[in-house]
Amino acid sequence: MQDLRPRPVLIAEHMLWGLRHPLRAFLWALLALFAIRPALDGTPYLYVVDALFVVLVVAALRALVESRTLFVAALAVVALTVASRIAGDVKALHGIASASAGPSALLVGLLLGFLFWHVIRAPRVTYDVILSAITVYVLIGVFWGFVYLLLHDASPGAFALDPSQGSAEVQLRYFSLMTLTTVGYGDIVPKSGEARALATIESLLGQIYLTAIVARLVGISIAIPMPGGQAPGPLNRPVDAPDADADGR
Repeated sequence: MQDLRPRPVLIAEHMLWGLRHPLRAFLWALLALFAIRPALDGTPYLYVVDALFVVLVVAALRALVESRTLFVAALAVVALTVASRIAGDVKALHGIASASAGPSALLVGLLLGFLFWHVIRAPRVTYDVILSAITVYVLIGVFWGFVYLLLHDASPGAFALDPSQGSAEVQLRYFSLMTLTTVGYGDIVPKSGEARALATIESLLGQIYLTAIVARLVGISIAIPMPGGQAPGPLNRPVDAPDADADGR
């Protein structure tokens, strides 16, 4: 049945849901941003979408960061990133558009660190923990895309880019995600030694992360006691629990 409520009411309800479940909303918003941002490039709607995404970033940080001091520092990085990206969009400052790559990489790195810590210290596997682990994987690709952008700014010939296919940031984020997932279509090629080294490290990190995080989540799952108070067996004993001796002590 079609929902006949006004669109602003529906949008407000979705935003409230996102604020109540910031870690879930952040992943879906991040994936949606990949899909719709290129189509909105150059339109006023892009700023609205970016503003909503910033709100979700702040909500996610608030859910992840327990220390007030760290949260204030993270907010400062968010403000710096927003200011640098706005400056890059101003035509009079077009020459420093790439200056946002550094603050953006710093912000994504902070999110990566907080989310990864949230995942590895989780006492049990929940829906939020699984989504957070997926978000870390996606953010690795985003972070590496900004690293490639910094290299491209320092050495413009480091990557074979096609200016007709969008900005360097968009193309290098795409290249990063393809490298992370080891797809490698070959339409963008690292040409310098530094670019090849970074691409190699990213592809290795992606595979190591997937292996390690799956092992960690499975380890948490099998460490949970059996229903009814049954003692943990060999498959669900905590990974750091000492083995019983021959007398069962």
